[in-house]
Amino acid sequence: MPLDFIAGLVFGLIDLIRLSLIVAIPVFLVVLVGQKLGKRIQATFEQSWIVSAFVTTFIVLFPIVFLAYLIPYALGYFASPFAGMPLPEFMQLTLVDYAMMVILTIVKNVITAFIFAVLLMPLIFFASFVEEKFKEKTKLPELANLFIAIFITAFAAWIIILFIFPWIYTGIFELLWWGL
Repeated sequence: MPLDFIAGLVFGLIDLIRLSLIVAIPVFLVVLVGQKLGKRIQATFEQSWIVSAFVTTFIVLFPIVFLAYLIPYALGYFASPFAGMPLPEFMQLTLVDYAMMVILTIVKNVITAFIFAVLLMPLIFFASFVEEKFKEKTKLPELANLFIAIFITAFAAWIIILFIFPWIYTGIFELLWWGL
C-alpha cells in the first residue's frame, strides 16, 4: 500500500516534469523572438523593462491568440459536408455582416491578448528572477540559463494550475473562445 502511494507520487512527478518540458520548448522559442523584439522596443521607445516586456508579450500573444481562436472554426468548416455549398438565400450574409464579424473578431482577440499578457506578467517576473539567479550562481551559457528559467517557471505554473487553481485551465479556454 505505501509503495503504491510512493510510486504514484514518483510517476506523477515524472509526468509533471514531462509536461513542463513539453511546454518549455515552444515557449523557449517564442521567448527568443520576444527578447529580440523587447530589446528593440526598449531601445527605440526608451521605455522601462516592465513596459517593454508587457508590450512584447502582447505583440507575441496576439497572433497566437488569433490563430488559436480561428483554427477550430476553420477545421469545423472544412470538416462539414456542406462546405463550399451555396447557402439558402435567407442565411446569406451581406458585406456589412462580414465586416462586422471581422471587426468584432479583431477587437475580441485584441482584448483577449491584452488579458493574457496581464495574466502572464507574474510568470515573466518569476522567470526573469530565476534567470538572474542562475546567471549569478552558474557559469552556463545565456541560452541554457534562459531555458532552465522557462522550465522552472513552466513547472511552477503547472503546479499552480493543476493543484491550486484547477479552474484556470478551463477558464483560459472559455475566455479564448466564448469570453467577452
